[in-house]
Amino acid sequence: MLFISMYYIFFASAVVLYGAGLNSSTIVCDYKERLSLPLTKILFSIFFTTILTWLIIRQLLIPLSIVEFYPLVALLVYLIISVLFETVVRITTGKVTAEFGFSYLIILITLSESLRMSEVMLISVCSFISFVVLVPIVYAIKKRIDLVGSIQEHGNRKSLVLVSLAVIVTLLAVGNVSWLHAGGMQ
Repeated sequence: MLFISMYYIFFASAVVLYGAGLNSSTIVCDYKERLSLPLTKILFSIFFTTILTWLIIRQLLIPLSIVEFYPLVALLVYLIISVLFETVVRITTGKVTAEFGFSYLIILITLSESLRMSEVMLISVCSFISFVVLVPIVYAIKKRIDLVGSIQEHGNRKSLVLVSLAVIVTLLAVGNVSWLHAGGMQ
């Protein structure tokens, strides 16, 4: 469990390896208000959608031999759960917390890479944590770019942030030397 957690949070995080949430992380860093409510809604949406979709896959799609439709099932379940949580949040707080791309990609990654219910729960939470870990890093990069100040005159700050993140992703991927196994060298 510890290995899976570390793997999906740091080494092969959904944000770093698959790019899920890179764009969202640059947008989230611009919020001036607290992020706890939108992030809580995203976490619960991901968690409950992956569990419910995994159960539907096991109980319905596998016996009917139509597992190829799991992205559609995941989309439908996510839309229902997300709209339910969004409605509750809007009624109780009056704030908008709508988000689609990052959550749906995490759901698909989790369902594709898990075999058991415990893995579904662990991978979904760890993938979300990898996003939360990335947000302060992106915020720090944006603040460093703002300190220089000339980027406002000569270019797009967001593209420079994404290039900086690409360098970080490359540095993290350098440590993965699985492509250097002995069989490939012969």
